[in-house]
Amino acid sequence: MAVKFSFNLEKAAIFQAVKWGSHPALRFVSFFKTVFLLLFIITFGFFLYGFIPDRFPVELCSRLLGLTLILFVFYLGFLSKESFFNSKLKNPKLKIKISEAVKNPEKYNLAEFLSYETAKAVWKSGSNSNRILHNLLIDNPELSFIFSRTLLNLNKIKKTLKRHLKEIRPQSEIEGDLFSSNFQNIILESCKIAQKNEHQRVEIGDMLFALAKQNLIFKKILIEAKIKAQDIENLCLWLQALEEKTNQKKKFWEWKNLVKKGSLAKAWAAGYTVILDKCSNDLSKIVKQQGFPEIVGREKEIKAMERILAKQRINNVMLVGEPGTGRKSIIRALAKRSLLGESSARVNFKRVVQLDLPKILAQTKNTEEAESVLDTVFKEVVDAGNVILVIENFHNFVDIFGILSSYLRSPKFQIVAITTFSGLHKYIEERQGILALFEKVEVSETSEKETLMILQNLCLVFEQKYKKFISFPALRDIINLSLRYEPAIPFPKKAIDLLDGVMAYVSQIKDKIVLPKHIAEIVSEKTEIPVGEIEAKEKEILLNLENLIHQRIINQEKAVKEVSTALRRARAGISSKKGPMGGFLFLGPTGVGKTETAKALAEIYFGSEIKMIRLDMSEFQAIKDIPRLIGSSGQEGLLTTLVKENPFSLILLDEIEKAHPNILNLFLQVLDEGHLTDGLGRKVIFRNTIIIATSNAGYKIILEALKQKTEWSNVKQKLLDFLFEKAIFRPEFINRFDAVVIFKPLTKENLLGIAQLMLEKLKKNLKQKDIEFIITEQVKEKIVELGYNPVFGARAMKRVIQDKIENVLAKAILSEEIKRGDRIGINPEKFTLDKF
Repeated sequence: MAVKFSFNLEKAAIFQAVKWGSHPALRFVSFFKTVFLLLFIITFGFFLYGFIPDRFPVELCSRLLGLTLILFVFYLGFLSKESFFNSKLKNPKLKIKISEAVKNPEKYNLAEFLSYETAKAVWKSGSNSNRILHNLLIDNPELSFIFSRTLLNLNKIKKTLKRHLKEIRPQSEIEGDLFSSNFQNIILESCKIAQKNEHQRVEIGDMLFALAKQNLIFKKILIEAKIKAQDIENLCLWLQALEEKTNQKKKFWEWKNLVKKGSLAKAWAAGYTVILDKCSNDLSKIVKQQGFPEIVGREKEIKAMERILAKQRINNVMLVGEPGTGRKSIIRALAKRSLLGESSARVNFKRVVQLDLPKILAQTKNTEEAESVLDTVFKEVVDAGNVILVIENFHNFVDIFGILSSYLRSPKFQIVAITTFSGLHKYIEERQGILALFEKVEVSETSEKETLMILQNLCLVFEQKYKKFISFPALRDIINLSLRYEPAIPFPKKAIDLLDGVMAYVSQIKDKIVLPKHIAEIVSEKTEIPVGEIEAKEKEILLNLENLIHQRIINQEKAVKEVSTALRRARAGISSKKGPMGGFLFLGPTGVGKTETAKALAEIYFGSEIKMIRLDMSEFQAIKDIPRLIGSSGQEGLLTTLVKENPFSLILLDEIEKAHPNILNLFLQVLDEGHLTDGLGRKVIFRNTIIIATSNAGYKIILEALKQKTEWSNVKQKLLDFLFEKAIFRPEFINRFDAVVIFKPLTKENLLGIAQLMLEKLKKNLKQKDIEFIITEQVKEKIVELGYNPVFGARAMKRVIQDKIENVLAKAILSEEIKRGDRIGINPEKFTLDKF
């Protein structure tokens, strides 16, 4: 039921602007203002031309002057009317904030909080949401930006709304109520959105987003186009940002715009930096040349840097963050704010200069000469008094710490040292004397929202460069897919790199528009993970996965079904878990198909058994074995390195019960969160893997249950109770798996089927030599008879086939007793060669 509220547009102050705005006297004010301005310029030009002696008679010049003055008065009149209308009528003062009205919608007239454009749309529409949407689209042509980015046909939408308005009466008339519940929801939602966006009034974008969430026709149009309501909000905010930027540029008289043109002789008050200029990059100059590019977010880090640099003591910044998080953007933002005088007094109008240390080291013969050059550079920085020095990859230059330390204590020496967390811990923290002279500012990766804003800014640049149009769904998918499939790389780097790669790819094909399918293609190519719309072949594999696995696995329907359903959930995108696509613990005697199931899945779904990362966990029985698993300084991790290189793979952990308990604790996080930090502090993602752990712990309980013919449904609980009682596994470890699957011991009937599969592999190999191998029931039965062992399962059969059949065939081929084109078999009694 809709919340009751107060809404009366005619009693709102904004209504005066809506009413007068439709009046002919004001409707064409802007037009006539422009007309009279042009006429004034023309007549004034003629007057100046005629004022030159002998051009026009004096009387004509006087009349031109009079006409010019009259036109100017008319221009001023229309200008004052437009100014009064825009500043007074269109923007009446609000008595309370919109946040208060949202809390008490029944107490305050919500119509007071509509902007001129939204109030006009509501006034023309009554309480019908379809009419509101239709009028917003008609009266605000700038909204075409939003619909073009979503690849929606705006004219088609207008026609659909118009047709619907003819067919159906307004909802308020149907309900016989002043306001329909749908209208109430739209107004309330619009106010909440405006409050969230820190708008004083409900702007066009706020109402359009509310309609995207509440209007049935608009929702249907968006769903059919695979556009989300959130996309509409993001596009509205993008449009608003572009309009604000355009309006700001028009105000050329403002200080911010004037100072961008440059100031006179500010650098003259500073000392010369001859040597520094030869071995550095002036970031302030670069920022100015680039037109003061917009920096998204990072207010917290920038403010912290400015606060530290403004101090009298310890005014040096240690900027710590991983490559790709936007550390350089923060430095550029500092340079921009300093140039524009938007920072503190001790930072404003200073040059932000990046020292090129590799260049200095390359051009000097030895350490002593390099230190001499650096000493000169540092003296120039102090003497100049207007330089903030930047050193990138500070951890790589520990050799200069000695000469640098004497300058770091000087209040005239301001430095920003950029490093990584590993560089800080490995090299810099060892020199506490140096570290004490810096204050640390940590840089984390940008948020998804900030990254989207960065992409939007780059989008316009890339479009101009490549002459291709970038759709908003493509930008949205760049964020989503890079977040999911490249988690080890931080935002915004991975998103920017993906956009760059996609633009390079699209520039080589005929498509004029960047679409989500192009994003999916590049991500699939980079990660070797199937991304995007599920192709027909993959759909067929997923829907028939059980049958495909059973071509290699006899029995074990439960295990096969559990794995298959988990994969379908993950690939369909309905699974909300953070961990791997699937995590399974296979329990049962040896030789019953646990490992073979994993191999079959790797081949069928991941494309090859090569995609299986197999670890014998009996090799990790001590704490000292952990670095071998996750890596350490100078040592790659047997698990983490392979997963980083093959993020789309199956991980098989054989004999998991033999691993040290601390190693099992590592897998608690992997199964729960889908990631693990390796020995070098890097985040390794397991979300695109399937993890299968196998164990034959407690297998005697399964064998005993088989002898006693115990109800199979009770066996699992008996086995788990045994595992917990013996402290082989803890309950919290078992509970992290999607399923604990008990593999049944194989019967003789099962073994006949397995013998067939094994012999089929042999037959396939011989066929490649043009030799036909005949498999008989008698041979299979003999193999089962010799190989059947309930403790070792089918493993003994494999050895029987090797000893009794493969050895015989190998000798016959080498002695040329078997030749191409022969039809052969094996005598099951003597295991000798038969020819047919």
